[in-house]
Amino acid sequence: MQVTVSVRRYNPDDKENPSYWQEYNLDVDETSSVLDSLIKIREEVDGTLALRCSCRSAI
Repeated sequence: MQVTVSVRRYNPDDKENPSYWQEYNLDVDETSSVLDSLIKIREEVDGTLALRCSCRSAI
C-alpha cells in the first residue's frame, strides 16, 4: 500500500521559519501502524529522523 507520511520537522538554525513539514512516500503493508511507518522512514529513508518508541516495550 502506498502512503504519504507528513512529519513536522524543526531546524533551530533557520531563524525565519524553524519548523516545517516534510513528506515521505512509502510502500508499507496493509497491517502497518503509523509507528511502523516512522521506523521505516528512520531506518530506510532518512536517518536524521529521531523518535522515541518505548510504547513497543510496554513502558
